[in-house]
Amino acid sequence: MSEKKLKEIIALFPLHGTILLPGSVLPLHIFEPRYLQMVESVTENGDLLIGIIQPKAQDSEKLCKIGCVGTIEQAQKLPKGNYLIQLHGESRFQIVEELQTDTPYRQARVGYSLFPNDMEEKKLSKNSDRLYQNFKEYSERNKLKIEWDKIEDIPANYLVNLLSMNLDFSGIEKQTLLESPDLDTRLEDLISLMEMSLHNEISKDYLPNFLN
Repeated sequence: MSEKKLKEIIALFPLHGTILLPGSVLPLHIFEPRYLQMVESVTENGDLLIGIIQPKAQDSEKLCKIGCVGTIEQAQKLPKGNYLIQLHGESRFQIVEELQTDTPYRQARVGYSLFPNDMEEKKLSKNSDRLYQNFKEYSERNKLKIEWDKIEDIPANYLVNLLSMNLDFSGIEKQTLLESPDLDTRLEDLISLMEMSLHNEISKDYLPNFLN
C-alpha cells in the first residue's frame, strides 16, 4: 500500500445501489441531517474520510462486509445548508466491527489488509477492445446518449471503474464489481453483466405479447 495512512475507524455512509472504487470519483448531494453532521465532523477533525458501503438490501440495516473509503476532495455548502461533495476513492475495506457511538451516523473499525494494492495505480493487462464494443451494444440497446469521442479518450482502466459505478446494475451486481479481486477480473465481470443485460433485453423482445 502507498505511504498514505488510512484510519481504522471511519464514518459509514450506507447507500443502496451505489459503490465507490479506488482511484475513482463519486459526487454526492448530502441533505439528511445525520450525514450533514458526518461531513462537518470529518471535515473538522481533518481526516476527510467517509466509507461508502451498501446495505445488504434496500432499506435494510444490515450492511455488506466490503465497502470503499474515500477522501472528500471538494465540498461546497449550499445556501440551505446542504452539501455537494466529491469523494476520491482510496481503498476498499472490510468491516471488522461496527461501533456503538453517540453520533447520529454509523461508524466502524475497518481493515484494509485484503486489498493491499488498492492505492496503487492499476493498468489492465487484458485487451480492452471487448469493453468498448460491449459498451456500445449496451448503450444502443438501452438508448443511452453517449459522447463517443469523449469515451474513447478515457483510458480503459478508468473506464472499467467508471462504468462499474454508473451503469444501471442491481445492488448485488455492483457489489460483485466492487469485490472483484483486481482490475482485470472487474473487466471480465463488467463485460459479463453487460452481455447478460443485453441477452435479457433481447429475450424480452421475443416473448409473446401477452407476456410483455
